[in-house]
Amino acid sequence: MAGWGDAPSTAAVTVLIADDHALVRDGMRSLVAAVLGEVHCLEVDDGDALMRAARRHPGARLALVDLNMPGMERGARLAELAHVHPGLPLVVISALTSPDVVRRTLDIASVHAFVPKSAPSVQISAAIHAALLGHKLPFAHRAPQARRPEVVLTPRMEEVRQLLRQGMSNKLIARTLGISEGTVKNHMSEIFKALQVSNRTQAAQLDAERL
Repeated sequence: MAGWGDAPSTAAVTVLIADDHALVRDGMRSLVAAVLGEVHCLEVDDGDALMRAARRHPGARLALVDLNMPGMERGARLAELAHVHPGLPLVVISALTSPDVVRRTLDIASVHAFVPKSAPSVQISAAIHAALLGHKLPFAHRAPQARRPEVVLTPRMEEVRQLLRQGMSNKLIARTLGISEGTVKNHMSEIFKALQVSNRTQAAQLDAERL
């Protein structure tokens, strides 16, 4: 794992991590390494530093960006970054999740996902995979709670359903979780049965928390 002063190896993927909280950056760095393997992380803590890092490292493959850190003007600088570096895939990770903020952010062509800071790690992992593959994920709105009998899903089934909520296909879910597409289909069938639903849309929208 490299920092600001180290030169990345030829095999390492360069990722920009932009957040003004060191603990958040530490978590993102660990998660990126878990998803991508050998990685060269460049960490910045404000909008100006992010712009400089993107300019100095044109080969960066991905940027994880907090909208609300200093110098981002509550996200306005994101459009500038996308304009100057249109080939840099962006994943926004933010506590600002109002519908207008989410819509304006996802309208930016190089933003591939908007992930709330409260999201589980599997959702961030899915966003990283999608960005590197050139896919754009819809924002995972939390559906209103629907009363159902107590539902118990295995941890793996919960992961599959979380990725399903991101609008991912079975193929992309399989790639994200490192399992076969056939296994994803089997999990999907079990999820439908457990939630008492008949299709992917219902499974994604239904709140399966214990009542």
